Amino acid sequence: MDGRLTPPRRDSSILASGEDRELTAYLNRHIAVVLSPSHEPRPPCPRCGSLHVSSAGFTNKRTVGHLPLFECQSCGRHFNRAWGTPLAEKHLKKLDLFVSLLSQPLACEEAGRRMGSLPDDLSKRVRAFRAWLLRLDPTGTWEQRIRLGGRPTEIRPAPLTFAEAGAREDVELTARLMWEFDELHSMSYAPIACPDCGSRHTRFIGHQLQAMPRFECRTCRLQYTRRRGTPFVRTELGSVSRLRHLIRYLSLPLSFQQVAELVGTDPATLRKWRDAFARWADQVEPDGHLSARFRLGVEPTAATPCTFCGRTGVATWDGRRNWSCAGCGRLFSMRRTIVETAGALLLVNDRADAHATTQVAGKATASAVMQSCRH
Repeated sequence: MDGRLTPPRRDSSILASGEDRELTAYLNRHIAVVLSPSHEPRPPCPRCGSLHVSSAGFTNKRTVGHLPLFECQSCGRHFNRAWGTPLAEKHLKKLDLFVSLLSQPLACEEAGRRMGSLPDDLSKRVRAFRAWLLRLDPTGTWEQRIRLGGRPTEIRPAPLTFAEAGAREDVELTARLMWEFDELHSMSYAPIACPDCGSRHTRFIGHQLQAMPRFECRTCRLQYTRRRGTPFVRTELGSVSRLRHLIRYLSLPLSFQQVAELVGTDPATLRKWRDAFARWADQVEPDGHLSARFRLGVEPTAATPCTFCGRTGVATWDGRRNWSCAGCGRLFSMRRTIVETAGALLLVNDRADAHATTQVAGKATASAVMQSCRH
């Protein structure tokens, strides 16, 4: 509205939490123009844009008092300066408090408690002020400084960017563990070396329903299965397919909650399975270079944005089992979009990126590496 208003500084000092006083002052200057009791200068007609406008007395708004009324001599429209702005709202209240809250990282529920308003009403009001700021400053510089309500109140939200985006499945790790796991759970009756004394003087002694084949060492008389001495020795065979499915996610920075749903178990059980795989990987390669490549079980950091409100550095641990967002109060989500490209799982920022992901040439697939492990 006023072309002489001071533009925002690109690197203005905004507190990590609290009021952005520059944004408050910018809005208050425009509000003062809209609510001015003077008929001068006369605004153009909002319907036809004509400057042939005359004074037509005052209109009464209970919340903001008397406003100058104008009449367009071209189209006959009666209007005031608040027309087409959030200030035309019939029940606008506590305007000064609301403007001061706009730049603060609060959920609409919390702001609603402070203002005595319903969260849904407050969310609509925030969006109206965002739209007004975009008309005042089409570059969006000022509108982007509104933090009240977070991502749900944004008119044109930018896609969230995650630090985990671009992480790719370690296909070599997957292939090695898959091969070892399949060998460990083979139903072949071919005798294997004794896991205790190492003797090859062994024999197959039986195979019960829903159990692993059993063998006996003729040297030390030990009876055993292929899983003896591993973390999976007592694992039910009904869980083997899910354990095998889990292997592909071990090298990805995903949350236990998300992978538990993908695998078909609960997060606590999945955490135990992940630890079991880590111990077993150290048995397969005692130098630890396999387990060192596990990334499953990622937790929020200061750089992780909330998937609901988009704020970063707001994840708080409740001391029991959940992370929540200090900005919007909702449970903190570490869910990531997973796509498969060139035989490997890949994390992307959002579903738009997922659709745009193409096959990447030159990447070895897990199946190819598994074939090489078998020879």
